[in-house]
Amino acid sequence: MKRLIALVALVLVVDAGVAAAQEHYKGALGFHTSDAPLGVRWWLSNKFAFDAGVGFGSQEFSTGPSTTVSVSNFTVDLGLPIMLRSWDKVHFAVRPGIGYHSQEVFGTSNNDITLTIAGELEAEVFLADNVSISASHGIAFQNFDPADPTESSTTDWGTTGANFTSLGFHVYLFGGQ
Repeated sequence: MKRLIALVALVLVVDAGVAAAQEHYKGALGFHTSDAPLGVRWWLSNKFAFDAGVGFGSQEFSTGPSTTVSVSNFTVDLGLPIMLRSWDKVHFAVRPGIGYHSQEVFGTSNNDITLTIAGELEAEVFLADNVSISASHGIAFQNFDPADPTESSTTDWGTTGANFTSLGFHVYLFGGQ
């Protein structure tokens, strides 16, 4: 009987160790969208996380035989993943988010501004204990405010989704397990 109790205790300890090993850290480097690839995700609790990402760049345009002009852009993406369901190596969440994109326009001192508000369903699949890939789909509303003051702003909406070339990823490195 003592052997059976010891065996059961050993199995419970090993099982608890395996379950703990499948947990991931709270904080990750990575991104939800490739438009803002310098990002973090931080799980505030077992149900709620916070995403933040930034992206920036510039392009040069030829304006003559020996002159060029550079225009820059930047993007900020914020989201609040809310866990709907979790399995062994998968998180399924709803992710309300907001995006801001500013693009310099050649020949003007103003920028094109795009504001996006989205609601997405996201699947985050863990390839290893602290490394994941994710994909999402949903609906988004975009307001585009052009740099040209004579043009009107527009508001559009539509469905969103990404294919395998647009997967997000996270590497969990911070915050303990």
